[in-house]
Amino acid sequence: MVQATLRADPGVSPVCARGCSFMNCPHCHTENSDSAARCKRCGRILSLSDDGLEATVRAGAVSAPQGSWRSASGNLLALEPGAEFGPRYRIQSRLGQGGMGAVYKAHDKELDRTVALKLVRPNLMADPETMQRFKQELLLASKISHKNILRIHDLGDVEGIKFISMAYIEGEDLHQHLKREGRLPVDRSIAIARQLCEALEAAHAAGVMHRDLKPQNVLIDREGTAYVSDFGLAKSLKAGGAGITYAGQFLGTPGYMSPEQVEGGPLDHRSDLYALGVILYEMVTGEVPFIGESTLKALFLKEPAKNPKLVNPDLPDYLARIILRCLEREPSQRYQNAREVLNDLEGKHASRARAILSTHLPGRRWAIAATATLFLSLGGYLSIDRVFFQQSRKQSASAKPVALAILPFRNASSDPALEWLGRSLAEMLRTDIGQSPYLRSVSSDRLHQIFKDLRLSDNTDFDSATLGRLAEFTGADRLLTGQYVKAGDRILIDATIEDPKGQRSTFLKAEAPGEKELIAAIRGLALSVQQNLALSAEVVGELQARPLQPSSKSLTALREYNEGLQLARLGNHSEALKHFEASTREDPSFAIAYSKLGQTHSTLGHTREAEQASREAVRLSENLPEQERFLILANHARIVNDLDKAIESYENLTRALPADSQIHFDLAGLYESKGKFDAARDHFVKALEGDPNYVDALWAVGRVEIKRKNPQASLVPLTRALSLAIELDNQEAKANILNAIGVAYKRLHKPEDALRYYRESLTIKRERGDTRGLAASLSEVAQVEAQLGQKAEALASYQEALKLRREIGDSQGVGNTLIDLGAFYQNRGQYDEALKLYKESLQLQVEVGNENYVALCLSNIGNIYLSKGQYEDARTYFERALQLSEKSKIPADIATAVYDLADIATKMGQYDQALAGYMRSIELWRGADDRRGVAIASYGMGTLFEYQGRYEAALDAKEEALKIFQQIEDRSFWLVEILSGRANTLALVGRFDEAKKDLETALDLAQKQQNSPLVAQILNFQGDLLYYEGDYTSARRLYDQAFQTASRSGARQLTLVSKMNLAKVAIRDGHARAALNSLDAVAKDAHSLGLKYVSIECAIHRGDALAQLRDYARARQNLETAVQKSENLGARALLVRAHYVLAKVFFSTRNATEASFHSKEALRLLEEIRKELRSDTLLQREDLKPIAKRILSSSKPSVWP
Repeated sequence: MVQATLRADPGVSPVCARGCSFMNCPHCHTENSDSAARCKRCGRILSLSDDGLEATVRAGAVSAPQGSWRSASGNLLALEPGAEFGPRYRIQSRLGQGGMGAVYKAHDKELDRTVALKLVRPNLMADPETMQRFKQELLLASKISHKNILRIHDLGDVEGIKFISMAYIEGEDLHQHLKREGRLPVDRSIAIARQLCEALEAAHAAGVMHRDLKPQNVLIDREGTAYVSDFGLAKSLKAGGAGITYAGQFLGTPGYMSPEQVEGGPLDHRSDLYALGVILYEMVTGEVPFIGESTLKALFLKEPAKNPKLVNPDLPDYLARIILRCLEREPSQRYQNAREVLNDLEGKHASRARAILSTHLPGRRWAIAATATLFLSLGGYLSIDRVFFQQSRKQSASAKPVALAILPFRNASSDPALEWLGRSLAEMLRTDIGQSPYLRSVSSDRLHQIFKDLRLSDNTDFDSATLGRLAEFTGADRLLTGQYVKAGDRILIDATIEDPKGQRSTFLKAEAPGEKELIAAIRGLALSVQQNLALSAEVVGELQARPLQPSSKSLTALREYNEGLQLARLGNHSEALKHFEASTREDPSFAIAYSKLGQTHSTLGHTREAEQASREAVRLSENLPEQERFLILANHARIVNDLDKAIESYENLTRALPADSQIHFDLAGLYESKGKFDAARDHFVKALEGDPNYVDALWAVGRVEIKRKNPQASLVPLTRALSLAIELDNQEAKANILNAIGVAYKRLHKPEDALRYYRESLTIKRERGDTRGLAASLSEVAQVEAQLGQKAEALASYQEALKLRREIGDSQGVGNTLIDLGAFYQNRGQYDEALKLYKESLQLQVEVGNENYVALCLSNIGNIYLSKGQYEDARTYFERALQLSEKSKIPADIATAVYDLADIATKMGQYDQALAGYMRSIELWRGADDRRGVAIASYGMGTLFEYQGRYEAALDAKEEALKIFQQIEDRSFWLVEILSGRANTLALVGRFDEAKKDLETALDLAQKQQNSPLVAQILNFQGDLLYYEGDYTSARRLYDQAFQTASRSGARQLTLVSKMNLAKVAIRDGHARAALNSLDAVAKDAHSLGLKYVSIECAIHRGDALAQLRDYARARQNLETAVQKSENLGARALLVRAHYVLAKVFFSTRNATEASFHSKEALRLLEEIRKELRSDTLLQREDLKPIAKRILSSSKPSVWP
């Protein structure tokens, strides 16, 4: 049995009014807390039906007198000042009437504060779907915490009347302000616009769009502070008056709507930036950019916005450019986020904005159907999807295929025996759903790798942010998620097709009466998925006619087969073999299982068994669908080493399944095995066909392979070439080939082997007097010597190479050696010397026109500025390096530039941007077979996860990086960085003994490398470890050493961190006033550098110091700011600390309610981190013990001092 339902905006948790005590799951009837998003037993998203909500409200709220506010017809009556609205609110005055209903100023007697109450009109409340969406959107909006967003306190119900409680602002909305004052001065306009940018940035970071941003929704208080109101409301309600509808219908306010909003297309946060541009235009000109004779004309005006300078000639050019960029019709041409707008406003410039012209040329006209008139005449209740975008049943031949990623299904039952079904169910669905030119399924191998990179488990309960990342990294348009549960003999499956861009979800259900019927249920579910992917009937028919399904009807055989696939992906081929054997025993006619069995035997070197199993697969495949047969034939050809036959089979597969990325990948691997490389490689191979003993051609093939980041493949032609050179006594060729083999071994991370070949080459070149070749080999030798920790020898080799290249006038060679020598000094922390060498090299590279090396110099200079704490300078160099690298299309160079920008983003608290950068750099380095690069990016991700309080993921990523560096025997700066960074994470989670040992080793290595910044960092880590153990005297000593070392090296960030660490120890020792002076200076510098994490941490310590000085007002201000910024940043560890210190402040001021709230928040967050870590060692930290004892204790008072 399969059912489908549709909703919009997935991933939003339910909400109920203050006072409700529980919520019943409509599926299993289990009682859940009122804040639960999913049922604790069955895992389903909790229902938000009105009945369920009303029941919980009645259970916890005090009922008010009946019939006080309704007329005989059921309409709401106006509430008079002094009227009691329920047991909690007293009406003070009526503020106005909106599309939703009346707005009142009221006194909240329970919390003794003034609030604004919005009473929702009865006709809106009568629609259960509307109310459900309304509640969902309000909860999402209420979670945004920002000083420029009007906070929603509560959604309540009094005698069936729904109301929203919000912060009350003494002032007026921007519409009234503009109506009263007309055009605003530029400085006031910019001040308001900056605040709107900050509000939008916070909302968009939380995944919330406004969709109806306009002056009426911007409140200005008496101090000039701007507040954006009604987040989530425009998206949730369907009102006749204001033109607000839902689910593809007319949404927004004419004059402030983006073109895509008018056209009914998909929306994202850039639509809000368009509205921001309209508001800014109106503030500086006194009028809106589109002035029509009617609403219809304002909506469908075809000309671009009028230049604001034509209305206000005194407007600065940069501000006009900012406005016009916001008003670009194409979202891709606008600013891409609110931070970009804010940066340009603050910098008084407009990045990548179009030039200011006195007039605009006619632009592309909006494609609006003539039926728009009909749509408007019907009052906005017709769906734009139906009026404008009714698809024909036939799929366009040029249509972009739908990309579908099928995620592992979650076991929502308590039966561990069903654990196997998660990935197996996804595998079976993938094959049952099938592929075509119009449907591409993301390969299981690709998904497995992304799950590994993001540290996600098969049982992850995906939130909207994680789904967004998965869609981004897989390139999928749709994600299929789900869960299953066993109820008696029945197996119930819930599936959801998520459309992250369209913010829509389709719910599907399937049920199998027992395990024997599970295959049929899955195939029924697959059919339902096909029918809900916006594919034409013809395409669905094709998919059903030729599915690529494992040819077995045995559930046990399929189970064993899929478990074998999973083990093979993990590299556990011996265990995978057992499952494939079990699968074929269970179903002796299961052809593809025999094929995989043969492939696994081949991987394990069991040649005879591999051929035997593969031949059986071929025999059984005769009557199978052609896709499955071609796949079996291709695997057989590879097993018997018949590459031509394998290529032929894969070519057939690509014609049958042209969108299958895995098949294209396998075919590319086969062509690579046949020697089908780039044009240069092709020409070298052709040369060798004519003369197999052509030594220079063999050497060139090896050299090209190394440059293509394929060093292993280079050894075959190079070894052959070396044998021929020795036979021919060609010393010049022999020296060149030996050097190339050394490079190959260096890229293979075998430094001792590389050094042996280099030195053999050096000996021959010295004997022959080959100065140019000698200099090249010396540079290579120096790199390996440095990698092996032979610093003095490396420096001597570099200096000799540089001297030789200067003597012969080799500008390119001089430039390259300067880069290598600069890296040598950089790794020792001698930044000024390195910077001088890099800049000299940059000048030479520009002169010779080598853009690849120009990009490398830019990247290296950026890294020096990064180390020196000059982040904006660093970003400028990194961005230019990325532009040149992308132009050259060299994956490893692009990966380096992307990683560098991700590193900057991490330090500046731009975590989503950083994560995307690290993921992209990992993919690029992995594609280039650069394990060292993969390790560095993995370490960067680990640091990011650590800042977010995801300690288990951080440890996993850092341990993976350390393992790779140990395997490749790399003893460079990075080994020490990764070793110490992992140790720091171990200390954070309370594994002190392990951390202490690794930090001692790392410090010894850093001192041998004479890398002062790295030494300072490790000293800080050691101080932190002692601080967590409660040894504050020893911690202070190490922090002081770190400060002295960092100051001498000029590493600004490390200097600030050391200074802050000294201050936090001073607070512990009771020297709060001295600490406060130091923290003020640190906070100022951290803010100027853009170090968000350090800045927030500093604010928390400042709050602690102020509390110790009993300056509770300032302490509270610092800590509340820290809480808000930590929430925006997603830094849970900082949030724990901030909430805890705030609880102490409120406790000291006898505010038990707030103290209780913050203490519970600290407890909740710490418990969340502990559960993810799956260990209690974290709770051994002295600074967390006051909170930890609450977790370890059975009694949990509401507040602790």
